[in-house]
Amino acid sequence: MHKLFRISLVLFLLGVSAWATWRIALPAAAQAKVARVATLAVAQSETWNLGVTVEGAPIYRAVIGRLMSDVGAFRSARATQAATIFPAPASARTVQAASFYLLNRTGAYSGTATLSLVIYDYAGTPQHTASATGIDLQTSPMGVWTPIALSGTPGDLVISPGEFLAFCFTLSEAAAGDLDVRPLFEVSVN
Repeated sequence: MHKLFRISLVLFLLGVSAWATWRIALPAAAQAKVARVATLAVAQSETWNLGVTVEGAPIYRAVIGRLMSDVGAFRSARATQAATIFPAPASARTVQAASFYLLNRTGAYSGTATLSLVIYDYAGTPQHTASATGIDLQTSPMGVWTPIALSGTPGDLVISPGEFLAFCFTLSEAAAGDLDVRPLFEVSVN
């Protein structure tokens, strides 16, 4: 009988100590979980490098049925405007950094071929220009990542729901010449 009593007492004490340990650890675990949820609630940094190149006005429905690629294709003989469009975000994102890498550039164009980073609405209306200035694609260095200077106005860097980000290729004159530029793009957002 004493043996059964001792075993019962030991089991009871083990149960009480396990319960007490659980009760003591619960606030710490709850705090850790709250901290993790708060960390996840902050927008994580993302790098975007896949887009869809469209010729003409950068209207979001123009990407339908086109394949995404990490290489843009801008040709001066085809259109005065072309864009590499990134997928529209479901929640607001802020551009933190942007750069491009010219894989290939052939031919020439008599006017200026400019690259800029622009935020558009779905209809193709420019909302903000995220780049500080346009970049001359005929004189930009090839084979190196070139950072893009961003606008100093914080609101110009925000991509809201219903908007999308695009690298916009614009010619200063009519479509002509045989300039063919193949850039890679990289944009960091959070």
